[in-house]
Amino acid sequence: MKIAVLGCKGTTIDFIHRLKMGGIVDVALVISIPQEIAEKNKVAFYEGAALKEYCAANNIKFHEVAHYALTDEADQKFIAEQNLDLMLVIGWERLLPDAVLQSLKYFACGMHGSAFGLPRGRGRSPLNWSLIQGLSKFTTSLFRYTPGVDDGDIIGSQTFDVNQFDDISSLHIKNRIAMVNLVETYVPKIANGEIAFQPQPPTMPTFYPKRTAEDGQIDWSMNAEEIYNLVRAVKPPYPSAFSFINGKKLLIGNAAPFDTGVFYRKKSGEILDISLAENKLIVQCGKGTILLSEISGIAINELKIGDIFDSFSNKKNMAEIVKRYDSSIAPEQWEIYAEKE
Repeated sequence: MKIAVLGCKGTTIDFIHRLKMGGIVDVALVISIPQEIAEKNKVAFYEGAALKEYCAANNIKFHEVAHYALTDEADQKFIAEQNLDLMLVIGWERLLPDAVLQSLKYFACGMHGSAFGLPRGRGRSPLNWSLIQGLSKFTTSLFRYTPGVDDGDIIGSQTFDVNQFDDISSLHIKNRIAMVNLVETYVPKIANGEIAFQPQPPTMPTFYPKRTAEDGQIDWSMNAEEIYNLVRAVKPPYPSAFSFINGKKLLIGNAAPFDTGVFYRKKSGEILDISLAENKLIVQCGKGTILLSEISGIAINELKIGDIFDSFSNKKNMAEIVKRYDSSIAPEQWEIYAEKE
């Protein structure tokens, strides 16, 4: 079976490497995008150069397309000429045009998941949103691609835990392992014509909206656990959580709820303690306190106890986030909504 992988992220490299190391399937071709397209589309966790290097080192054919949406006729012609049996789409944030889908002997397989399982939680950044929402499970599904948004028939699914210690990096690893397990189980069945496609449950689909780097700003009136969930959801490889203080931007790479009783109640966003030796801060939240670590952007000796981070309204930001929903998605299909002030 001649298999191509379509992707451009660090997840794509790790996925292909695991397939190769496990002798699970042979990847004949990797299709990706160049740096300028990734920058234009603000693709998070983009690793196109490393992916190209990996393919060269492992004798895997590599091709960069002219358009992220695969609408370029030359790209479509190239894909058709490869006589591909199957395409695995891993780390690609665009729909596939029908011309590409029709050029495959079998079909393209997508991977998508949510804490609830499809059709709930289609759309963007479901792993990040699961952490932000403090959810405890995630179900990833291998499905047959259609020109629609994550709406194809399901081939198989696997569920994994989202625990209190997970961050976006560990969830990417869990999700990638689940993806590999599904490919190992079902690709041989695809080749043998043994797949029993399962339509997605006939419940109303819901969608997550796109997130941007600006959505990582902290509202200190939130409780410590909510702030912790945001920080761990946007850690590298994503832009870190951040806040402004004394006219400067502080990036926050890690955090942990600290204590509810050791400090007298101060203003939300107020610095309560500073560790020069360990480069850490303790900050008052709306409820509880939080320990900030792996901080950058401001030298810690520029800060002092009693300094207060700038105020920021998460409710107002959520109101902006939901504006990113496509007009074709009805409000009752929003998985994320804006609270009233």
